[in-house]
Amino acid sequence: MTETSTFYWHIHHRVLLEAATEPIENRIAYIRNHKPADEVETRLRLLRPVAGDLPPELVEARAALDKAGATHNKARAAYNKAWDAYNKARAAYDKARAAYNKARAAYNKARAAYNKARAAYNKAWDALNKALADHTGEIEALHRVECPDCPWDGQTIFPDKKEI
Repeated sequence: MTETSTFYWHIHHRVLLEAATEPIENRIAYIRNHKPADEVETRLRLLRPVAGDLPPELVEARAALDKAGATHNKARAAYNKAWDAYNKARAAYDKARAAYNKARAAYNKARAAYNKARAAYNKAWDALNKALADHTGEIEALHRVECPDCPWDGQTIFPDKKEI
């Protein structure tokens, strides 16, 4: 069976299928604490992991996104660390011109790595979105099987509400 544990139906009311980007418990808590009371039961009832097999391209695109995201996060941490060092050195510019230059070099190197990782991360998101678009019919068919009582109208799980 294809790994689908990171894909869920209805994480957000206007999106049919999404790959979780954080623990699903965070979204559940957010729904319970911040969504209108008359929506909570429906949102939580329909928020469920995909149980069936999704198109391999979709699963592969998600795996590529996860890999790019890990690299992106490491590069972002290095970028932030270098940025902090750069700012400290700048504040002490008159006393520590050499420290400033060293921090600036680290910042430039980290920024280049971050930019490269960000580009890969964006490319992975594009691939995931393409896989979602390319397999809309299959995804909707699987959704109809797995959520037979679902009011999803192609745009929302609240089709009777004008705008949420």
